[in-house]
Formats: sequence, C-alpha cells, structure tokens
Amino acid sequence: MDRAEHVHIISAGEKTHIAYPAMFREYPAISRTIVFTDSIVYEGSTDPVTERHRLAVRNAVAAAQEISASLSIPFIRERVVPPAYRSVRSALARIRQQHPKAQFTFDLSGGSKELCLALFAFALWVGGEVSASFDEKTARRVPQPDRTVSSLLSNPNHQTILAILLMRRDAKKKETSGTVPPLWVSRQYLYRQVFSYYIPSRTKKTDPGDPPGPVVRPGKGRTPGAELSQATFSGFMRTLRDAGLVEEDYVRDSQKEKSYRITDAGETAFRFFSDPSTSSLVRSMLESF
Repeated sequence: MDRAEHVHIISAGEKTHIAYPAMFREYPAISRTIVFTDSIVYEGSTDPVTERHRLAVRNAVAAAQEISASLSIPFIRERVVPPAYRSVRSALARIRQQHPKAQFTFDLSGGSKELCLALFAFALWVGGEVSASFDEKTARRVPQPDRTVSSLLSNPNHQTILAILLMRRDAKKKETSGTVPPLWVSRQYLYRQVFSYYIPSRTKKTDPGDPPGPVVRPGKGRTPGAELSQATFSGFMRTLRDAGLVEEDYVRDSQKEKSYRITDAGETAFRFFSDPSTSSLVRSMLESF
C-alpha cells in the first residue's frame, strides 16, 4: 500500500457532518474515511426522543458521505454490534491488515461511550492520533504517551525542565489573564534555572556540536563533576524535543540563541509521571494543578 495513505476513522454522532470537514484543516491528506456507527442507530424506536437522535445520526453520516464523495475520498461504513470491544477490535484488526503502511487518525467526538472507549483502546495498536471534542465546540487532539514517555520522566532532570517551563507559562498567563500564547523561554535562562536543581546521572554523553554557552560557576559545596554541563543540558532538551514534550525555536532576531516551551503532551506527561519527591519545585507544580 501507499506509504502516504491516511485512514481517518470517525465515531458517528449527530454532528459528524460538521466535524468531518473541519478535520481537513488538521489532516489535509486524508485519503480514506471509515465511520463506525453503533448498530442500534439503524433500529427503530417507539420513543420519540430516541428515534430523533438515531435519525439525526443516520442523516449526519449520510451528509458526511456526500462530503467525502465530493472530494473523491473513499467512504466506508462499519456497524458495531455489542459487545463493542470485540466488534471494534475485529474491524480495526482487519482494516490494519488491509492498510499496513497507512497513517491512522481518529475523531471520537460522537457515538456511544462504549463505542468511543473501544476505538480509543485500540487506536494505540495502530499508532493512531486521537481527537475528541469533550465539552468543547471543536475537536482537539488527545495527547497520548508512547512507551518511552514514562521512562523519560524517570529522569529527575527532565521533570525539572518541564516544571520550569510550566511555571513560566503559568506566571505569564496570570500576568496577561491568559490572553497571550504560551511563553517561550530562552535556552540561557532555562539552563541557569535547571542548574540549581541538577541531579547528575551515572553516564553522560557529549555531542561535539553542542554550543559552549555561558559558564556557570560551581555552587557552594558542589564539586565541578556534579555541575550541569552545556553538553548534558543539550542532551536533555534534545530528548524532550524528540519525544514531543517541548517545542524548540530560535529567539526572535537571533539564529543562535534557542528558546523552548512546553507542549500539551509535555504537560500531560509531567502530570502523569512526575514524582513529587524529586524536588520542591516539582512538588509545588504538581500541587498547583
């Protein structure tokens, strides 16, 4: 199959036809759409409210199919019979076999709780990105850790870096009542802050390409070997960046000085995997949530 193939999976709801075209702003390369619908939606009901809901879902799916046809995107319907867990597992396993190289995305903004939970449970098995509207008007991507995130956060220095970025972001939000984008923190400032909390690891690797950066003198009572080097700090930031926990950019009007800010996935990882016993800084940030 084409490595560029993009399979978009939707849990059917009353507003599927509204959410579907909006997803193309986030995923313009969608090449196949598959809608999972609870089988009971296609059954009649003597209750007027229930029947109106089921009819609205059916109409929304039909409208989404028309949108897909206008874009020449294949549109497939999957009916999910109880128990949803087994039904969804079988269907997704089959779809994965049919499209082994495809990118998978999920919009779980509609459908029953059982349907959405089943799709979410198996999204990780196909490496899928998940979006949901929750109680908001538009869908947002749900941050999902990969298998390495919890181990990354076992490094206390990674926890410290994320805590500092969170602290600076929250301080800026309070100053501006949340009216500005998340604050970018310069590498130099972040390095100096992390320096005070640095906990040496047993092994450290250096990269010849790391910048020398400013020299920070050893703190009182600490030996030079226990100090945070620029090379070690670069390794921390590279690891967090590659894991999608922080964003990296250059300071405005500079092509040398880098700056960083925490991502939604970074905040989620910090909340889930940080240890309050790491430091007073980490503990205070965890208690502030």
